[in-house]
Amino acid sequence: MTTCKVKNPIIFLLLVSMFFTSCKTQTSTNQTTNHTNFTTKAEQHPKIVRTQGTQVENVGCQLIDKDGNLWFSIRGEGAYRYDGKSFINFTTKDGLCNNNVGAIIQDKAGNILFGTNSGICRYDGNKFTKYPVPDTLNITCMLEDKDGNLWFGAMNKGIYRYDGTNLTNFLYKYEHPFFGDKYEKLISDIIQDKNGNIWFSSWNGGGVWRYDGKNIKNFLPSLDYYKTNQDKRRGSNTKNSLDVTQNNNSFVQSQDYISDDMIFSMTEDKKGNIWFATRNHGACYYNGKTFTNLTINEGFNSGGATAILQDDKNNFWVTTWDNGVWYYDGKTFENFTENDGLINNAVMNVLEDKKGNLWFGTKWFGLSRYDGKSFTTFSQYEH
Repeated sequence: MTTCKVKNPIIFLLLVSMFFTSCKTQTSTNQTTNHTNFTTKAEQHPKIVRTQGTQVENVGCQLIDKDGNLWFSIRGEGAYRYDGKSFINFTTKDGLCNNNVGAIIQDKAGNILFGTNSGICRYDGNKFTKYPVPDTLNITCMLEDKDGNLWFGAMNKGIYRYDGTNLTNFLYKYEHPFFGDKYEKLISDIIQDKNGNIWFSSWNGGGVWRYDGKNIKNFLPSLDYYKTNQDKRRGSNTKNSLDVTQNNNSFVQSQDYISDDMIFSMTEDKKGNIWFATRNHGACYYNGKTFTNLTINEGFNSGGATAILQDDKNNFWVTTWDNGVWYYDGKTFENFTENDGLINNAVMNVLEDKKGNLWFGTKWFGLSRYDGKSFTTFSQYEH
């Protein structure tokens, strides 16, 4: 479990507004000129700083590569690589397609792929080249599957699979059973499970889909979820086939259904359960038969979750919109917030490095590292 794709995307821009809110081929020959290294003299560790003038963007913890380098994205600021000593900032000046980076992964050949507002760029360690997909696509998330196919979500255009020759679009005919063809094709995350199934999650009402190589199965909440307006669509001028005019606020989560239809990110644990970070209903997991929702009854007192990670000790970390980070050992929860040294309580994602340190990307240009004892700030934070 090494990436948190937002893990993300342009979805970051939507979060900023919601909660508050062609590739150039170029060889970088001079690291001082084309890249910027940052080290804060007043402190004994480096920090990410702004170079492009952005103000309120989120830090995306994207990838730990095969060499142990950490990769981060900040919308409008390009990408940052951290080698344990300093941060190097990559932007369009270095050949990056676009400074709005939505996803970063590493392919089997060792190349770093950047999903941006202008398609995908490939970085071989020396130069950027254009990946053979349309640069008109706004990339939200990416995955290279076990067979070497590249899967990626494109803003409001569903899912694409590139096999090295052909580009295939999935979900382009999808219609929500209650709301029709609205905006459900905004894909927030893609993962492949141990059985080879590909999972897609929606950030605007589509729930999740599972593709087994032949068929796509859609997982949505129960009918009562919609009738009690858990999806918050009542009065939004969205046409639907449900009678949601009743004043019925009672809703009981069923283990037969996923708890929310807006899923920010997904992950698979070591037992094969698929975990979902949801917009308004916390975290839940699917064991192949039923869904289990973690709620206040288990000690998890937070509505919206953004990412879930199982660390190398098999403990879980759940990041939230406004309630910091929750640690879960399988029995009890413990909450970490700004009072404990976390830079901001709006935590968007989490990444574990090879030393077992946890990195948390937050709202307002925040990056915190937790070493098991204390939090350290690794970004220029001015909020």
